[in-house]
Amino acid sequence: MQKIAITALLFAMCAMAGDVSGKWSGTLAVDGGEGSKPAFIVLNQDGSKLTGSGGPDESEQHPIQNGKVDGDRLTFEVPAGKGTFVFDLKITGDEIKGDLQVKSDNETKTAKVSLRRVAI
Repeated sequence: MQKIAITALLFAMCAMAGDVSGKWSGTLAVDGGEGSKPAFIVLNQDGSKLTGSGGPDESEQHPIQNGKVDGDRLTFEVPAGKGTFVFDLKITGDEIKGDLQVKSDNETKTAKVSLRRVAI
């Protein structure tokens, strides 16, 4: 009986730790010396499906498309203006880090993303 209780507790802890739903704030450090830009993302996880929005701050948000959660990996796109922000991120606790490609008609830029969960 004790093994069942411990297993259930561990499963519950893993399920809670794996949910990325919430608000995340941080920076996009653009490669090539262009400096860093603010980033604010609102994520909603339903199993492996990821929805929400992203932008430079909480007041300017654009809807997430093609959002997926696969273990500790998050992938999604945010169309904004004349380009699309393509995120490939990894979550570790209350921190998300990874790569970003900004694709427009004429060029593709890359950046490093670093976000922390916003305390409620």
